[in-house]
Amino acid sequence: MKKGEVWAGVWPNDPEQKERPLLIVSNNHRNSAKNLEDIVVVKLTSLYREDGSKKITNPSEDIIETFKSETIIRCASIYSIEKKNLKRRLAVLGPNIMNKVNECLKIVLNL
Repeated sequence: MKKGEVWAGVWPNDPEQKERPLLIVSNNHRNSAKNLEDIVVVKLTSLYREDGSKKITNPSEDIIETFKSETIIRCASIYSIEKKNLKRRLAVLGPNIMNKVNECLKIVLNL
């Protein structure tokens, strides 16, 4: 598990307990440490609802990228999750997208 990878896992507090995409944003030392059980992730979600309407986004905190479909990287939806709850790797984001994520995290966390 490395920073910039998208994994399928259950969002914390998700009543449906449905597997959804999560982007790893914690550093690779934490991600690979055997004695640390959790990592830091942000949510990814579809830009469009099932009825076709567009979800509300915040340009300073959300990034819209196209994967299979238009997807929102919700940089303000930051969670700690146990590594064992990540099921399978779905994708690896490139440096350009990760630079955008890092900039949004700085805004969200006031760094």
